[in-house]
Amino acid sequence: MADQAVSSLANAALSIVVARTVSPTEYGAFALAFSVYTLAVAVSQAVSGQVVMIRYSAATGAERTRVAAAAAGTSVVLGLVSAVLVAAVALPLGLPLNQVLLATGVLLPALMLQDTWRTVFVSRGEPKQAFANDLLWTVLQAVLISVLLLLSVGQAYWYVLAWGASAAVAAAWGVRQARAVPALGATRAFVVDHRDVAVPSVANAVAILGATQVAFVAMAAVASVETVGAIRAAQTLLGPLNIVGFALSSFAVPEIVRHDLSRRGHTVVALVLSGVLVVVDLAWGAVLLLLPDPVGEQLLGETWGAAREALPGLVAFTACIGATVGATAVMRALARASYAFWVSAMLGPLVIVLSVLGAWRYAETGAAWGLATAAALSIVPAWWLLLRAARLGRAPMPTTSTPTTSAPTTS
Repeated sequence: MADQAVSSLANAALSIVVARTVSPTEYGAFALAFSVYTLAVAVSQAVSGQVVMIRYSAATGAERTRVAAAAAGTSVVLGLVSAVLVAAVALPLGLPLNQVLLATGVLLPALMLQDTWRTVFVSRGEPKQAFANDLLWTVLQAVLISVLLLLSVGQAYWYVLAWGASAAVAAAWGVRQARAVPALGATRAFVVDHRDVAVPSVANAVAILGATQVAFVAMAAVASVETVGAIRAAQTLLGPLNIVGFALSSFAVPEIVRHDLSRRGHTVVALVLSGVLVVVDLAWGAVLLLLPDPVGEQLLGETWGAAREALPGLVAFTACIGATVGATAVMRALARASYAFWVSAMLGPLVIVLSVLGAWRYAETGAAWGLATAAALSIVPAWWLLLRAARLGRAPMPTTSTPTTSAPTTS
């Protein structure tokens, strides 16, 4: 929980500082660059981090070191490929977008490596290591950004460089923490050996991110930009719930992998996880719905009025998503990533269609309840797939071509 909170709050603080410091054009470039980072990290997590968590949370000794090195090397290679793609897109563009994108591209390998170390530590049952690494990144980032503010720097790419350079230092320290050097040469074998987990995990990440972005663009087209702003503002107030959800899911998957649970045990764990999240979601939602208008206006300014209209639907949406988290977490722990993908594959189109229809008829209120309806319709299929996955049990490990020798270690 502490690690997820540090990571999420640091990113939120960075966005706020940049928004208050640079011009709207510069901030738009920064927001686009951050979206590129979010997509790249999601793909890296699916290909490397999720494989470690699902397949090797119970690993020990030399195998644990070897797998950490292979996963880290894979994330660096993916970062290098992403950097080339970002540079190819950025070079023809004008200022300030090309500067910000190039700065992001150069630092993507370090950013993706740092994120992989976090997952490695959590999968090992060492979340304190992940927290320490994220805390180092946050402190360095705060120092460098404070210097930029003192110098009255108004270009977004300097803030991106400060953010990414801090991550590079944390990624380098992660090598020492993990006692494993990224093995770039193991990337091909690692991806091929675990494609049964990696491919549906990538599809799952892209489906959710893509559906959300398409929905927001379509909402703006059929309703207004203000409708999208109201939804975004309300989601900001629900941000703490994302911290709880991500933290609980990240903690649960490796713990389930390490324990030999029965079919009934897997179902019970899924019910407990979702039950906790639904209760927390509804409790926090009730607090927000009871906020006096003066408090809401202090938090969101003029956007509060429209955001309040969207809140009931978004609270319901968050609770419905929470109701499926336990099921999808257990599916992933059972190495049934394709099952979790089918939940997202169904949810994505529903999110787009129902939220856009709602926005078209009833602006932000309709959009929010459209999202809630989409999430509610995914609950029964998610649990049906979970029961099927629990009946089949853990998917067998495929025959691997990854070398069995341990990777280089550091003292």
